[in-house]
Amino acid sequence: MKEYKISDFIYRIGLNIECQEKFECLEKMAKEIAEATNLDPDDVYSFLKAREKFGSTALGGYFALPHAKIPELDRVVGALFTTKNPIDFGSLDDLPSQIFFVVLAPSQKPSILLKAVAKVAKIFKDGRLKENILKAKDEGEVLNLIKEKEKELQKV
Repeated sequence: MKEYKISDFIYRIGLNIECQEKFECLEKMAKEIAEATNLDPDDVYSFLKAREKFGSTALGGYFALPHAKIPELDRVVGALFTTKNPIDFGSLDDLPSQIFFVVLAPSQKPSILLKAVAKVAKIFKDGRLKENILKAKDEGEVLNLIKEKEKELQKV
């Protein structure tokens, strides 16, 4: 697999979406992703919901990483969302999530999903990055924050 940065596969950034619980949030995120990629929003939601029912994708520290394999996909698709209010996503640290990075990947290439999820999880270990994303004024600022973090990690 080609070495890539998560900023290369972000198709949508949505800030301060309004939702009250995890499945409502996933549905809104699925619609946003579908709009940006020409995928069916019901299919995206169905795959994300099924994965979430299998086990929470909340990683803690106010961050969740919903992900799914989608048969008709031919590439990795990522999207970053923040919610207006923190949402209980079932995190082991009992903290609600407010930053969500959704990763979708072709079901016929499961290793791509694992690599993408690992890359996102590594970047979002940084509490300062998460704080700055929540303070960001617009999508461009969020993308720049992610690109800066990627450059910082390349130096290590």
